[in-house]
Amino acid sequence: MESKCFCSFTFIITIYITGVSSQRLIPSANPLAVGGNVTLTLNPQMNIVAGSWLLDGNILVFWYPDNVIVTDSFKGRMSFNSSTRQISLYSVRVSDSGLYVLQGVTPSVKAELELSVQEPITNVSLTVSKTNLVEFKDSVTFTCTAHGTPLVFSWYNGSSEVKAANVQLINNGSGLIISNVTRYDSGPFICSVANGISNGKSRSISLDVSYGPSNLIMAVLPNTMEHVSGSNITLSCSSESKPTALFHWSYNDISLNITSPTFQLTNATQNQTGAYACIAQNTVTLRYATVTRTISIIDPISATPLVPFGEPPIFNNSFSLTCVIMGPVDSVHWIKDGVDLFPDSRLSLSNQNKTLTFNHLTLSDDGKYQCVASNTVSNATSTAYYLIVNYGPWSTRISGPVRAEVGSNVTLNCSASSQPASQYSWFFQGSKVAEGSVYHADSLLLNSSGEYTCLAHNNITGINSSATWNLTVVVGISSVVVTPNTLVPLASKDMQLFCNVTGVFESIQWLKDNQPLNTTATKSIYMNNTIVDFHPLQITDDGLYQCVATDIFRPHVSQAYHLIVNYGPVDLTITADIKIVSVLTCNAKSQPPSVYHWLFNNTVINEEAMLILPVMSPWGNYTCVAINPLTNDTLSTSYVFSEHNAVAPLQTNVLLTALCALVLPVLMMMKPF
Repeated sequence: MESKCFCSFTFIITIYITGVSSQRLIPSANPLAVGGNVTLTLNPQMNIVAGSWLLDGNILVFWYPDNVIVTDSFKGRMSFNSSTRQISLYSVRVSDSGLYVLQGVTPSVKAELELSVQEPITNVSLTVSKTNLVEFKDSVTFTCTAHGTPLVFSWYNGSSEVKAANVQLINNGSGLIISNVTRYDSGPFICSVANGISNGKSRSISLDVSYGPSNLIMAVLPNTMEHVSGSNITLSCSSESKPTALFHWSYNDISLNITSPTFQLTNATQNQTGAYACIAQNTVTLRYATVTRTISIIDPISATPLVPFGEPPIFNNSFSLTCVIMGPVDSVHWIKDGVDLFPDSRLSLSNQNKTLTFNHLTLSDDGKYQCVASNTVSNATSTAYYLIVNYGPWSTRISGPVRAEVGSNVTLNCSASSQPASQYSWFFQGSKVAEGSVYHADSLLLNSSGEYTCLAHNNITGINSSATWNLTVVVGISSVVVTPNTLVPLASKDMQLFCNVTGVFESIQWLKDNQPLNTTATKSIYMNNTIVDFHPLQITDDGLYQCVATDIFRPHVSQAYHLIVNYGPVDLTITADIKIVSVLTCNAKSQPPSVYHWLFNNTVINEEAMLILPVMSPWGNYTCVAINPLTNDTLSTSYVFSEHNAVAPLQTNVLLTALCALVLPVLMMMKPF
């Protein structure tokens, strides 16, 4: 019976194998390790009435209404969920890898998944054919082995991956061949093996690559083609070599029997001029390298300090410098601040270039001048002559205030462009009043106003230059006071604050509580900001008011006027507390605070805000009168005391009885005196 069903269903699958759908299979893991479990689920899920699961075209399970048939392919290692059409595989093997297909017949649907079962990477091992190598001569082979499936190999030289373009990879990447190794192939080399579920690395192996000598360099200090007799000359030889190269020296092809990388010519003489060679040898690579330098040692010439001729150097005048040289001279040239000088329309050379002449000096001629004398074997530079062109005074000017207050102190500063610095004299109204670049005028008076003149004089150029300064002395602000137009500010009444300034001011600003005062519908500022008008005064106008008067020198701030707006009484209320006794409390808003009177039948019975009515007090109207002690304004209200809101006598008797019951036992226990 099962065989007949199997054949029938196979026929049905063949008919619907071309069904198209957007479903796909979702694995719980892929790839996964040998021995693991995995569940394959159709997504999105759907009710497949008849269908099958296949692996590489082989049926694993198929079902149709009221029947499910499972083959023996995964005997004991597979389960099928007839509700969700999932299959679960247990203790998977490498052979379980392949193409899994869910084929639905009713409805027609097909979903596929390539499942990979892999063995974890273990036992990664690296071997090498040899480790002691010679650069550009030897080759080396690395071999990497590991357990696991599949195996993907990669190679690293230090932290850099080794690419196939530079080496030869063999045996599916498990072997690495480096031909004609270089010094950069020293390693350490590591083999890395990976698959979809794990990875591993081998131990590192380093190569000992011998190389060189190469890049042989001879350094000569001082680093120059020619050396002055008496110099100490150091020759040093270096090369890239492993192991370290051995060095030998020769002079004009004659061995010097020196085996160190450095030797020195001390207090060298001209007869030591010649060709010096350094020979480097590597005892492992058996290679040699040679470098040669010609060392010239020459007797020097000398130059004495420069000598100036004529008058001191003054702007727009002529000036000359002469260079005195000891020894034979082939050429002389001049430098300024380390840069070569050449003749032009203002500079000329004479006396075999030993004399430098300025036709007319400019300020740009300032600097350090030297002459440099040379022959075929040496040169000498004179000590520096620092040329400073004297000029001025130019652009004489005065700085300081143009206005000042009576009684204040003023400082005027005079400056001029001049070399050397000018000497200064001060004149007021034609009379000399001081010397020096700074003039201090103390305790100024009104008649201190006028024209001040500074005269600058240069002792070398003999030139004078002057500048004038006009100073105006004025009377400044001496006091700023805020005054009100009334001593009793009342709410809802008009009021003015006046800013009284003694002295000349330029502007006035008002502050309230240290913030700029803004005008409103009930608050105006006029008369050049000297008056603040409240029309009328509001309770919210309370605060500290100040007037800031500013003159040409600075702002002057008045003492604060503390405005307290008086008002009330308003909002008079009576609150009643009816407990053991009746307590009536009167309260009203007022500035200053109100005083209170209680009246009963037009008779004053209390002069405090609180009225305590004993038990059995007469019923009737109790009136509270609130009085503003400053304005004498009054406000009254009444409270009706009746049998409905009075304390009942019975309540009082009950309370007294309860009190006695508590106190008597205590009194009985007390001992008589």
